[in-house]
Amino acid sequence: MEPYETIEKDAVYSSENALEALTLGNYAILKGSGIADGYSWVNNYFRFGEYSGDNVALSGSTTDPLFYLYNYKRQVKGYRKQAVWTAAYKAIVGCNIVIDRAEEGLNADLDNLIGQNYYLRGMQYFYLTSLFGRPYNQSPETNLGVPIKLSTDVDDQPLRSTVKECYEQVVSDLKKAESLMQSEKSASYATKEAAQALLSRVYLYMGDNDNAIAYSDLVINSGRYSLLSKDDFKKYPTFTPDENQETIFALRFVDGADNSGQWDDWYAFSGMYAAVDAQGKASLDGSGWGELYASVTYRDIVEEWADDARAAFVTSMVLDKNSEDLWGIWYGLNSYKSADSDGQKKLNGLLFHQDSVSADRTILYQELAHTNGTVKLEVPIITEVDSKTGVTNYSVKPYQINSETGATQLLTSSVKLRINQKLATRQTYPKYFITKCSGQENKGHLWSPVISRLAEIYLNKGEAYAKKGDVGNALLNVNIVRSRAIGSEAEYTAADLTAGVSILDLVLKERRLELAYEGHRKFDVFRNNRNLDRTYPGTHLRGNDPFFEVDYNSNVIIEYIPENEILAQPDLQQNL
Repeated sequence: MEPYETIEKDAVYSSENALEALTLGNYAILKGSGIADGYSWVNNYFRFGEYSGDNVALSGSTTDPLFYLYNYKRQVKGYRKQAVWTAAYKAIVGCNIVIDRAEEGLNADLDNLIGQNYYLRGMQYFYLTSLFGRPYNQSPETNLGVPIKLSTDVDDQPLRSTVKECYEQVVSDLKKAESLMQSEKSASYATKEAAQALLSRVYLYMGDNDNAIAYSDLVINSGRYSLLSKDDFKKYPTFTPDENQETIFALRFVDGADNSGQWDDWYAFSGMYAAVDAQGKASLDGSGWGELYASVTYRDIVEEWADDARAAFVTSMVLDKNSEDLWGIWYGLNSYKSADSDGQKKLNGLLFHQDSVSADRTILYQELAHTNGTVKLEVPIITEVDSKTGVTNYSVKPYQINSETGATQLLTSSVKLRINQKLATRQTYPKYFITKCSGQENKGHLWSPVISRLAEIYLNKGEAYAKKGDVGNALLNVNIVRSRAIGSEAEYTAADLTAGVSILDLVLKERRLELAYEGHRKFDVFRNNRNLDRTYPGTHLRGNDPFFEVDYNSNVIIEYIPENEILAQPDLQQNL
């Protein structure tokens, strides 16, 4: 049976085979009908987790509602938000049916089946509360989460519970799942370890660091999982969940069943991240819109070391690989008008530029336009080799021009310069395709979204230790992940802690590096009472009142309840 076939619930009775069919149907609801299903839970939830973070930069406008996730201009309508809500509650009711009809204690297989439904229900309440409720550390007793529906009665329409009540339900469901799921299954299905892995994250979000560590240890010490080698990690997306020793649980997409049409690779979740060829490798002529690129700030940290494995998931798209000409990419204020406001200059200071570079990498050739023509200027390139990483870094202090008068002057400070072959652009933005969510089995945009994997568990444990003030154990666990990605030479030490860099800073940086594009980033920032820095190029800075920084106390960090739900149930309180 392919993951996950389903039958209509009206045809389901209480036989074990029927309950198994319904359970598979609950997985199928979350997964949707294929990689291009825009109404599935997984296709949309990952967008909410990543598009509103700082790992991505949109290269232009779009009519898709994802634009409002990206720029924090919330709407009460929108099919993507509605899809998350509808699919989640449809799956929850499906889980309730199995839990209600199945009898525990008859045999291990049936108990395992019931446990999977407790897991799926707890998982959904966790993700829904993260999306529509404020972080747990912000008055969970009074802030509202989502309605907790535990029945199959269509007339049962509960109001929103508090964030604390929602988390209590999540913990209860996951612990029940843990106790029932004693049979081993592949990573395409919920297991005892999947419940423990998610509990480690849930407790971390709750600030219960001791339990976060305890549940991390249960997963690590189970012996069922191990980190991939560095070389294999660079190919992580190509493995199916069942053949990946690091994956704990992922929603499995099947080659042939879930990517059967020519448009699948365009409308898949990762179709906005990259265009890819038939094998899933980045390609300017491939399938996919390729409009949402790796942000400058993410590339800055993933490029700190010459061979960070995480860099394998970001590809700079060269226009002509046969050309030997060099080009320098930088961003800053290049052209301005006399009457430009400080705000306009700030925006213009976050625009990309691409200029020719001399063959010996010593001169940047700027060509600046003004009303009466162009000015060509040469700027010396500063080269520095990082003594710790061995990476060669380039910087330049470029010119800016008054586009009306033609007057030029140097920028007041140097900016980072990336020297490469000339890159393809979209609306002036160089294309840095993201391929972390493409290429399973070397098939286009096929991908099985990861819910939990072992690297996250080490990072959960490291963060919990950091918050307990145990620097040694925090570094130990973070360095397990960091050493795999780069090498032992890159491991953090106590010397990396300064007045401006805490142990928590290092942990969160590593979470960002390791878990990018897996749906974590937005929540990792706000649940730690940190503001989201979006002072980097991208169309989130275009339009009225852009957010250069998103405050963790702001109302915009949580989504509106879909308007259709409020209309159907007027007593359902809307978010501010």
